[in-house]
Amino acid sequence: MPNQVTVKIDGKDVQVPAGTNMIEAARTIGVEIPHYCYHPHLSIAGNCRMCLVEIEAGGRGADIACNMGARDGLAIRTDNAKVAQMRKSVMEFLLVNHPLDCPICDQSGECRLQDYYMTYGKYESRLTDEKVNKKKRQDIGEHIVLDAERCVQCSRCVRFGDEVTKTGDLRLYARSNHTEIGMYPGERLAHAYQGCLADICPVGALTNKDFRFEKRVWYLKETATLCDGCATGCNIMACHDRGETFRYLPRRNDQVNDSWMCDYGRMMYKRVEGLSRLMRFTHRGNPVASAQSHELLRLAMLRAKESGGDGAIAFATTGQETNEANWAFFELARRHFPEARLFVADGNDPGAFAYHDDILVSEDKNPNLKGAVLIGEHFGAAIGTGVLAAALASGEIKVLVVLGGDLLGRLGRDDFDLLVVIGGYESKTSKAAEYVLPAAAHLEQDGTFVNVNGRVQRLRRAIPTEGDSLPAYRLIHELAASWGNPTETQIASVVFKRIADAIPAFRGMTYETLGDAGQDLAGPAAPAPAASAQPSL
Repeated sequence: MPNQVTVKIDGKDVQVPAGTNMIEAARTIGVEIPHYCYHPHLSIAGNCRMCLVEIEAGGRGADIACNMGARDGLAIRTDNAKVAQMRKSVMEFLLVNHPLDCPICDQSGECRLQDYYMTYGKYESRLTDEKVNKKKRQDIGEHIVLDAERCVQCSRCVRFGDEVTKTGDLRLYARSNHTEIGMYPGERLAHAYQGCLADICPVGALTNKDFRFEKRVWYLKETATLCDGCATGCNIMACHDRGETFRYLPRRNDQVNDSWMCDYGRMMYKRVEGLSRLMRFTHRGNPVASAQSHELLRLAMLRAKESGGDGAIAFATTGQETNEANWAFFELARRHFPEARLFVADGNDPGAFAYHDDILVSEDKNPNLKGAVLIGEHFGAAIGTGVLAAALASGEIKVLVVLGGDLLGRLGRDDFDLLVVIGGYESKTSKAAEYVLPAAAHLEQDGTFVNVNGRVQRLRRAIPTEGDSLPAYRLIHELAASWGNPTETQIASVVFKRIADAIPAFRGMTYETLGDAGQDLAGPAAPAPAASAQPSL
């Protein structure tokens, strides 16, 4: 454990590890020191001066909190008249040439210039000369627009390119009040983390094309959940209103994604709102009522069982659905078809985003393959798409029940004798299926994923389900109930408790212990940072 020291902040003793940044130390007691250039996952620049505080002991005069490490005997004051005047002066300097764009600026509602002006500004402008005009609405990348006039030269975007993506694309040019952010002539942003530039910009200089002028942020509700684009399991805020999702923002989790997410994951919300959703129970492509679908499926499964026994029926999951869904799926198989063959297929769906890197984007595009494998092994499932392909090639399997993902696409085939799909999105598999049971998208349900590094994390329901869809564990419970031997899987937290009781790797976990930050398999929970769309920025 790091050496603990005691510092005094506004007269209160605070114990923190030695060297803790004083902005972060103050936050532990609910004191927010204003700042623009400081970011917990970037180097210290110290150029905005907004975080000036008065040192009462352990130093002298005023200094910036972002470059001040905690040490015994240090005492600072953040709330007196001298500090307020310093911040007011900094605000006046930053706003001298800032355009009066607030009524039309898309950053309105989450702009630090606005917030801090209302706290420390409210002064009459002393500027008598014309403001310095800089370039506006510059298209600098696939996802980003730059308005140099609004920039406060905090240099966060410069440091992000230098330290995170290592692309070194944005730079500060010129000097004095003519300094502005820009790109090298003829260059454009080309990395996969452009949206993070808009996230970390504290003003409206860098904005995301996809979200620009779509919705005022004060109408949005935020739900802490997970990205399902790959096995990394980035923590996100889903921003939504009246059942419609408008954007994803990264949510800080130092054990998973720091404060970042990739552009591919950021755009995954369009999939939830897209036309490729499975909305209805269907039999041979025709919509049917859920009760009729359950009965038709029961009769079909019984015929297969009579002709070839339980071994003629296979249940396969792909790592696209939650732990709760996988548990319910395999429990249904064991209750109704004790000798059925169980499989967990690996690999990616055809058409999945092929890009991966050593920052966040995993080569595995299944958000929960590790969890599916753990649960599958508990029920005796065989692991691997190749193993399933060999079993199907034998011709003994007459009925294939698939949970999530494009299994036929992974297998390189487009038909099967009797195919049943429980899933949320259209695919080669769903189009070939005789029976389709529509499952909810990840934003429409509670549940858990296990990421590629073995961290168990929570999904939280953000929006209502679409059409006839239900969370997969609920669909499976209702199916089992209609067949006369229901599973105990109608409540997500209850299902997860059963998983934790049965599988040692999950032992002792509950939704409460997972919290916002998650918990490593067979390990202690990590302290959860406050859940916010732009935490600790």
